[in-house]
Amino acid sequence: MSSRDGANSGRAASDKMKKLKELLHKSDNRICADCSAPDPKWASANIGVFICLKCSGVHRSLGTHVSKVLSVTLDQWTDDEINSMIEVGGNSYANAIYEAFLPEGYHKPHQDSSQEERADFIRSKYESQEFLKPSLRIVSSKSSLGTTDSRKHMDNNASHSASFNSEAGMVEFIGILKVKVIRGTKLAVRDLITSDPYVILTLGQQKAKTSVIKRNLNPVWNEELKLSVPQKYGALKLYSTMTCYQGMTKWARPKLTCSQ
Repeated sequence: MSSRDGANSGRAASDKMKKLKELLHKSDNRICADCSAPDPKWASANIGVFICLKCSGVHRSLGTHVSKVLSVTLDQWTDDEINSMIEVGGNSYANAIYEAFLPEGYHKPHQDSSQEERADFIRSKYESQEFLKPSLRIVSSKSSLGTTDSRKHMDNNASHSASFNSEAGMVEFIGILKVKVIRGTKLAVRDLITSDPYVILTLGQQKAKTSVIKRNLNPVWNEELKLSVPQKYGALKLYSTMTCYQGMTKWARPKLTCSQ
């Protein structure tokens, strides 16, 4: 790519982010789509809503097949993700779909609601789709829950899997930790036929996993894993494991190259 092409690409990316931030600053997007907390800085790229920090934790716990959470200021967005947000049009348009059948007198959570109340509402709204018009409901563990093409965009790095238990949705996150898993070298042999290594990172209750490299003791991943950093966090733990006929075996001393 020439320097001119690179400059044009950079300007195009900048223009896209400018459009995203312009969308964020529309009046109906200045409050969280789920609890109406002011000044949201997070978004669900496949659903098309802007959300606050507390609600983003619950969205993350649903998994990226339901809600792919990105920071408007900290994360890098793809063109497809930005286009999805623009296509939906913001919180009021998304809520017109996801809250179309909200029962009369139903009290949505507010910014000071308990995390349990917040989680119950968000799960009902997006995972169970209880307030959506029945004919529009798409309940699937392997597909996005969106009702337009924009909501069918999956995580670009589909080989990664991240899991969060319910406790992960109960905390506030202060940032995002990015770890690049590069390669493993001369890993221990556990099964000559099915030595299929992969790496698992854990931080508190969160877990992220690389893709599985089939039958290779010198695997190369070059994959970036992301974990949300809670206010109170412990050590980042890294495990290299393999799949064999006897189940999962943890390697005692994996030789892995990672960068943070």
